[in-house]
Amino acid sequence: MKRFFHILISFFLLLFLSTCAKIGSPAGGPKDKTPPRVEKSKPLNRTVRFDGNKIEITFNEFIKTNTISQELVISPPLEERPGIRLRGKTLIIEWEEELHDSTTYTLSFGESINDLNEGNILKNFEFVFSTGDHLDSLGIIGTVLQAFDLSPPEEPIFLMLYENLSDSAPLLDIPDYVGKSDSKGAFLINNVRPATYRLFALQDLNRNYKYDVPEEFIGFLDSAINLTPELFKPSPEEIAAPGSLPSRWQDSIWLAGLPDSLRTVAALDSIWLADSLMMSGTDTIGFGMPDSVLIEGDDSLTLADLAPWSIFVDVLIFQEDNISQYLIDNTRKDRRKLSMYFNRRVIDTVILEPFDFEPSGDWYLFEEHVMNDTFVYWLTDSLVYKRDSLNMLATYQVTDSLLNYIPFHDTLKFNFREPSKKTVRRKKKQDKSEKEEKLSISVDIKSGQEHDLYRPLTFEIQHPVSMVDTSRISLVRLEDSLEIPVPYSLVHDNVKLRRYFLKVDWEGLATYKLDAFPHAFTDIYGLTHDTMSVKIRVRDPEYYSRILLNLTGVRGQKIIQVLDNKGNSVRQKLTSSDGLVEFDYMPPSSFTLKLIHDRNGNGKWDTGDYLEHSQPEAVEFRPGEIKIRSNFDMELNWELEVPEEPDTTDLD
Repeated sequence: MKRFFHILISFFLLLFLSTCAKIGSPAGGPKDKTPPRVEKSKPLNRTVRFDGNKIEITFNEFIKTNTISQELVISPPLEERPGIRLRGKTLIIEWEEELHDSTTYTLSFGESINDLNEGNILKNFEFVFSTGDHLDSLGIIGTVLQAFDLSPPEEPIFLMLYENLSDSAPLLDIPDYVGKSDSKGAFLINNVRPATYRLFALQDLNRNYKYDVPEEFIGFLDSAINLTPELFKPSPEEIAAPGSLPSRWQDSIWLAGLPDSLRTVAALDSIWLADSLMMSGTDTIGFGMPDSVLIEGDDSLTLADLAPWSIFVDVLIFQEDNISQYLIDNTRKDRRKLSMYFNRRVIDTVILEPFDFEPSGDWYLFEEHVMNDTFVYWLTDSLVYKRDSLNMLATYQVTDSLLNYIPFHDTLKFNFREPSKKTVRRKKKQDKSEKEEKLSISVDIKSGQEHDLYRPLTFEIQHPVSMVDTSRISLVRLEDSLEIPVPYSLVHDNVKLRRYFLKVDWEGLATYKLDAFPHAFTDIYGLTHDTMSVKIRVRDPEYYSRILLNLTGVRGQKIIQVLDNKGNSVRQKLTSSDGLVEFDYMPPSSFTLKLIHDRNGNGKWDTGDYLEHSQPEAVEFRPGEIKIRSNFDMELNWELEVPEEPDTTDLD
């Protein structure tokens, strides 16, 4: 009986616990899309005369903050990262260092606060307090874009303000204020005190708020920003004629006397700003007020309704050409070939000297590389390349800690290992294999493929060539059962050692047959190739079209590029005057047009240099996509923007 009583009690206890476990939100109903909401905080948001070292923010539901260490930005920045922890529904942020007197601090949480169940994001929440008697209310709002293609940065960029206007400030000092760009390149630095500032943009890979990593993207304005309340007071003329301004700007005036890249906007509250900017088109520095900036989900709000007492700034970021130069790797995948790979274009050259053997005469042939970051040496002495291990003394330029180039001596080992597929039986036939070794040659088209009417055929040869016999190369046009010989010229590429061009006056819709018989090419090792035969069908001339671009406003040399849908340049031309620029033999596709203001006339885009006060060369994109169809001339007009010379007087 007693045993039965215990079983009965256990059954009811399990039933009770099971019922309790099922308590929760009822199934069904609309999905919760509401982000967490602040219920209370200690101190209150936007409090003044704060003298504590901790803030507590309590939300209406449980939250998660997995990305807060990456997302949270404190402005002005603290020397040490604060401690962050959760206690129930309360987020606690605590620090040990003493805060500055009479300073407004802004904690921007980005997208780091999510509700626990649905993951709804409380976007761009800011918590503000002041150690003084008032909250500073000035600010800077804007966009940051990559100078090369005017696209938003792939990673967040930190925007930093310095009262110290010296060039060394971004290199040595922590900024006075800091903000961070979002995925669209929009940024806000809010609650700033009146002063004159230098603005510097930094990728900041090591999160120390200093430009001390050469690979980081940076950006800067040529002029200092004099941020004062007086900038926003209407002039007597504007007060007398208020109708001359849009009604939404009646209480503020755009900046007078500053560069075109600085624009004043009037606004209300900026807490919800940063993620809400959406740029359309390709607005760039100096292009005026971007009226297309809207708050996401509310088309009635524009930039003029945001950010209290702020100016608008466009910043272009770039990487300086000061990346340290070093050797990445050295290999010997081919017994006869020594390769060295550098991380960037090499200054000067590389001198390679034998360390453990004495070669006779010219023991190698050097192959240049178009980017000058790869060095290839073809060994010509058989006594040398038959050795499995070669030790070399390499002398080349590297950069020291101050990025000055100095000579460096490096001992390198070039070891060759036979491929593992070779068996003992094959090794026994090594002499026979060497006699049967053939030179590999190829052309840049597969048999039967269509070939562009305007392009030569390209030969790629496995090894450097010592002799060419064009009588062993046959090109004929196939007409019915006839083979009609076709004249051609074979030209050695002046850039790549092992490349040759077969230039032909192709006929559209014709079919050709190319034969390269043994000994057409003989390499420096005496090897030749088997017979290579390829059939070539040339495209119809009506497949192509032309872009006829009429340029106006040209000042100085310009580079015009035609970009494909991946942003790659497929055609490029230079011009220095107004007039027609023609791109022929264009395939049917979609393209965009890019223009580079080639300031130094070297035919390529050049990056900037911060300490030299040199901005990257300006670029423009013609608005809209160009859709080309076959056998059609696309006539276009483009009036260029003329970038002004930067004014650096304020920061010299």
